[in-house]
Amino acid sequence: HYDDPDDLKAALAIAAQIEGDIRTGNFDPTLAKYGPTQSIQRGIDQANQALRELRHKRQGADLWELWKKYREFKAPQLAPSTLAIDYGRRMAFLEGLDCRVTDAVEVRDWIVANKPPAQGKRILRLLTACCEWACNSGLIEINPFVGLAAEIRVKAEEGEINPFTPTERDTVIAAFESSPYFAHYAPLVRFLFATGCRPSEAIPLRFSDLKGDKLTFQRTYSEGQLSNRLKTQKKRTIRLNDSALLAVTHTSKVSSPNKAGLLIFSAPQGGFIDWHNFANRAWASVLGSLPEIEYRNPKQMRHSFITERILAGDSPADVSRYVGNSPGTIYRNYLGFSRDYSPS
Repeated sequence: HYDDPDDLKAALAIAAQIEGDIRTGNFDPTLAKYGPTQSIQRGIDQANQALRELRHKRQGADLWELWKKYREFKAPQLAPSTLAIDYGRRMAFLEGLDCRVTDAVEVRDWIVANKPPAQGKRILRLLTACCEWACNSGLIEINPFVGLAAEIRVKAEEGEINPFTPTERDTVIAAFESSPYFAHYAPLVRFLFATGCRPSEAIPLRFSDLKGDKLTFQRTYSEGQLSNRLKTQKKRTIRLNDSALLAVTHTSKVSSPNKAGLLIFSAPQGGFIDWHNFANRAWASVLGSLPEIEYRNPKQMRHSFITERILAGDSPADVSRYVGNSPGTIYRNYLGFSRDYSPS
């Protein structure tokens, strides 16, 4: 159907030309020889213009708004602590930058100037993943962050993984047990040293999770949020050693007839332990009272357990399953060195 008489005449002429070419064997199956009519060409031009505008709009997408969409997409797949820290506080700077997706290089330069290298590298990796998701979702055309994280070189520092020796571990536990202010936390410290579990897994443990010497982790508590799954798995059951058993049978709550629903490790006034308060007050105070021991942050308790068990000859597969990580992850992120090592 043609509204324009000129277009109709042109179409009839092209039809006659095609008919003639077919008879003479000169037909062009690509139709390029015959060209579009004026109205068809107009439609093509309009479509191309709309496509250019769409691409411009997509590449000019606000990076903060795009990140919020990505965070919403990832939320059901993440542990509460990861969502609150890695996908929350760590990325909040984007809101004040007023930047577009196309400003990737400028964003990288700001990150390099304002963030520590290791953190900056993690942020750029997250932005790369965000824009990759946006490409696959049809929100942007290209991912301008590809390769930018690789440009940041992170110098490995020995102090990042600095486990306690068994003697230091025992000294720290004893110091908590004898502390006039923080002895309440001694069982938790013993338990973390004895199992290598994450603090967020230990804090919400209840006596109903304990069956003899077997304990099931199936919740996490972090940043004030309780989640009914672990960081990397739905749940995990382990067999406790003697030190861990001593930690979970430490209070009068063990003999309570209604102990099943009680927290194994609770705050001094009841309820969930505030990990940041523990780390900044109890841990810092007790470690500060031990001048013979180099100060480390409490995450080194996990490093210490993993390092001790691997150096003792335990199977990496067994240790990784016990602490809820892959063998590759514990070698890369948790395993420390033996200070007494000497090649024979």
